[in-house]
Amino acid sequence: MKTTHYAVHRRLATSAIVVALVVLGLYGLWRLPVDYLPNITYPLVKVQIKWQGATPEEIDTNIADPLERLMSTVDRLDYLESSSIEGMYNLNVYFEYGANVDIAFQDALAALTRAQQHLPKDIEAPYVYKADPSQLPVMQLTVSSDRWTAVKLRDWADHWLQDRILAVRGVAGAEVVGGLEREIRILLNPAAMEKHQLSLDTVIKHVAAGNVEQTGGRVTVGPKEVIARTMGEFTTLEDIRTIVVAGEGHRKAYLRDIAEVIDGHEEARLMTRFNGRESVKISVLKEAEANTVRTAEAVRRLLGELKAELPEGLQLDYVEDQAVYVKQALAGVRNAAVAAAALLIVVVYLFLGSVRQVVVMIIALPLTLVLNFGLMKLAGFSLNIFSLGGLVVAIGVVLDNSIVVVENISRLRRAHPNQDASGHAVDATTEVGPALVAATLSFLALFVPFLIVPGLTSLLFRELILVIAGIVVISLAVAVSVTPMITATLFGGKHQQRTSGWFEHLFARFTEIYGRVLEGIIGWRWVVAPVFLLVVAMAFALSGRVGGEFLPLIDDGRIIVKVKMPTGASVSETDRALRRIEEQIKGDPLIQSAFTLAGGYVKGLTTYEVANEGQVDIQLIPKAMRTISTEQYVARLRKVVGQLQPPGGKAMVRQMPIKGIHGMQASDIVVQVRGQDMETLADLASRTSRMISDLGRFQNVLVSMDLSKPEYQVKVDRVKAAELGVQVADVASSLRSLISGAVATRFRDGAEYYDIRVLVPEERLTCRQDVENLTLTCAQGDALRLRDIATVVPASGPVEIIRKNQVKQITVEADIAGGDLAGAVRELRRALDGLERPAGYLFDFGGRAEMMADMKKTVLTVLAFALFFSFIVLTVQFNSLKLPGLILGSVPVCLSGVVFLMLLTHLPLGATVIIGVLVVVAATVNDGVLLLTYARDLEAHKGLTPLRAVVDAAKIRLRPRLMTTVTTMIGFLPLALNLEEGGDMLQPMAVAAIGGLGMEMLVALFLMPCMYAIVSKSSTQIVEAKISATKVQSLENC
Repeated sequence: MKTTHYAVHRRLATSAIVVALVVLGLYGLWRLPVDYLPNITYPLVKVQIKWQGATPEEIDTNIADPLERLMSTVDRLDYLESSSIEGMYNLNVYFEYGANVDIAFQDALAALTRAQQHLPKDIEAPYVYKADPSQLPVMQLTVSSDRWTAVKLRDWADHWLQDRILAVRGVAGAEVVGGLEREIRILLNPAAMEKHQLSLDTVIKHVAAGNVEQTGGRVTVGPKEVIARTMGEFTTLEDIRTIVVAGEGHRKAYLRDIAEVIDGHEEARLMTRFNGRESVKISVLKEAEANTVRTAEAVRRLLGELKAELPEGLQLDYVEDQAVYVKQALAGVRNAAVAAAALLIVVVYLFLGSVRQVVVMIIALPLTLVLNFGLMKLAGFSLNIFSLGGLVVAIGVVLDNSIVVVENISRLRRAHPNQDASGHAVDATTEVGPALVAATLSFLALFVPFLIVPGLTSLLFRELILVIAGIVVISLAVAVSVTPMITATLFGGKHQQRTSGWFEHLFARFTEIYGRVLEGIIGWRWVVAPVFLLVVAMAFALSGRVGGEFLPLIDDGRIIVKVKMPTGASVSETDRALRRIEEQIKGDPLIQSAFTLAGGYVKGLTTYEVANEGQVDIQLIPKAMRTISTEQYVARLRKVVGQLQPPGGKAMVRQMPIKGIHGMQASDIVVQVRGQDMETLADLASRTSRMISDLGRFQNVLVSMDLSKPEYQVKVDRVKAAELGVQVADVASSLRSLISGAVATRFRDGAEYYDIRVLVPEERLTCRQDVENLTLTCAQGDALRLRDIATVVPASGPVEIIRKNQVKQITVEADIAGGDLAGAVRELRRALDGLERPAGYLFDFGGRAEMMADMKKTVLTVLAFALFFSFIVLTVQFNSLKLPGLILGSVPVCLSGVVFLMLLTHLPLGATVIIGVLVVVAATVNDGVLLLTYARDLEAHKGLTPLRAVVDAAKIRLRPRLMTTVTTMIGFLPLALNLEEGGDMLQPMAVAAIGGLGMEMLVALFLMPCMYAIVSKSSTQIVEAKISATKVQSLENC
């Protein structure tokens, strides 16, 4: 090969090029960002609209309906998903994978603009943003104090700490949750308002008119211009209290006559604690391109510097620091790579028996990996669990090409000891070069489907696949250039005998025995082939017992205890239930921290306010410091929490799934019950919940909503209202403002502004009669009570309304009590098929079950394309259809090893397993190409019969084939043992690869020669095709 000839004969120039590339690779490594997951850009746009005091039904009718009708018309839309809860509407607009996120965002924004004319006028400005897993917090910390009030604590976090965190390089935002936001409250007295014939609108207008600071214009005074300004802003609460709201002269009514003005806080709808102390939580978000580890460490440094400035009694604690786990996980994968490399070198030394040849491998291995870092930087990749996993996977195959070259050089040196080292290097590399190129192309063809098949699975593993592909290409370049150059340099031209030792004698004996066994097996080839087919049939029959899931749970110590009280329960009731759980886990040495949220739940970046829900987020101590796994601790905690079930409510313990991947929910199963009528849906969801519980395989069964949220429904008498000049909309608007409050203006305190909210205080609204006595205004300006034009009726309504593609749905969540996700889904599907349901109502699966179903489709598509592309490459290589069919026909036998070992280790088949499967297919193709190419060469150049040629080729290629397979298995071994933090994700892949490669070794050693003998259609017996003793000795020495 010209490349080899140039590298061997121009060693200095080649070395200079290699050094330059190494420098670039090291620079790329230094500049690579560090993260846990690849930078996955989801084609997802989120819309969030707040409507103070609105019920879920109001939001569904007035916001969801008009907005989703227009949003459904955007290009490349996949589906819509929305949630309407009290006071808030959230819409997720999912686009097809591959859609341009920026264009999708602009399309969604345009649809929202068109819809705004149909939306209520008193909603807050819609918040629209592109979703990105990198927006998940890189750090969460809490601020607590035993001296400060919740108001002062929140105010300090909002206006002092948050500003300093936002100034850190790489930080994109800081979300503050908990405490109480300060606001000036004007608490109305309905009786006093009625006495002075005042309505809410009148009060608001007077308050707003009394708080004005405005420029009047310029006045020229001699040579100067002077600005005239009206300074009418409130400076004290007394300024607000003395506003005249009615009358004149001595009969004036001041605001203090009809209301109490206090420096207070918003309504307490969320309660937060850290390790039992009331606290405020701050979630730090990084910029999309920022390095997770560096950003988190920069925030830590800042907080360390600020400790000296903290007020006395204030305490900062860390709830979660992604940098810590990322570093531990990446260190675990890195250690696995180092261990694999060390074992690899030992195995290579055993097979080659020469220190100098091992030196060649020691140089080729890190050189290939370092050069790949440069490619990763050019491609915009990061160092993450998947890209490093690609490095570990590639370590097993990175030396395959160099092993074949070095082994062939050694064979030629023994056969032609008088030839110089440069000649050996060039001739040996040229001899195997075409086979190496074909095998590499076949290997790469297996991974091409990941670039063309859409879906989350393909997107998630793209960096891992491209890293493997890059390393394989570089390893080929190194094998045909640097490896022969170094070999020629180290061996100088003198023949070095292979080091004699126990392993060498043992392997020579093994080769001799293998040759005789293979000859006998080929004689029974028509029996051997059916035996392997029987193995495939057994694997297929047992495959149903292997569990299935999308991605394995990570042993990172994150646990959630979720509490759902009866519908209508107050925040304080929910908080009491959570406090009982806190008392039980207090002092547990395995728990590092516990963060409690009462009155809501967290989903993604959003904290939802739901009074009857709450959660305790538990973080265990690091994996290395505990003797039990997160899964085992969850099982133990479930027994404790099971004894603390709140009356009429439910407390559930779950291990948290991996963050940053859309659709990964804490619950194992999510059944979507879909239809239009809420009452019918609620009944069907209730029956579904009971049916799932009765199956006995599930626990923590939970219906997302019911229709029992107590409410007062105001029914307006339209005739009476019309007579008094009152519109229904006026009644609704006034009622919301009186109960939930209306912001009249803002109060300035230093550099900060706080809302001035006008409302009737909660203590004056304790029963239905208090609501009926609320004061409204008629068209003539006179005051009237609500009961004059409406009746107030007790009723119930939904807590939350969820829609998917404009169709309402209720979700039923459940966890698996035993077994695997795939088996549970199959059983549940059969049960749901037998459940009676009205026409137009259907069941669907979401969450991890839906992701697993999509993963299966993607995996089968990828595997089909991979085999197709490999067949095309092999057909071009051999100019034959038989040999490619022979090689790829043995793939199912190799994959049976995957099933057997996964079943033995009780690991489920998941998305990562496809990588192990493709490595097995690649090894099968590689070994097949090397074996059959050499067998055909022996037929063509030595005149051997096909049977004799395949036996001799199998013996000659035994050493490099065993080396490549064993080294690949060794490369996966550290990940398969999962001894380090962060290995959970890649363990199934490694186990699958080892199982498949073990079976592939048997296929390559025995089945493939038998199949070659069958397709060759030769009737010549091996014993009749004996070769001269000299030729036999020559071939065996090879």
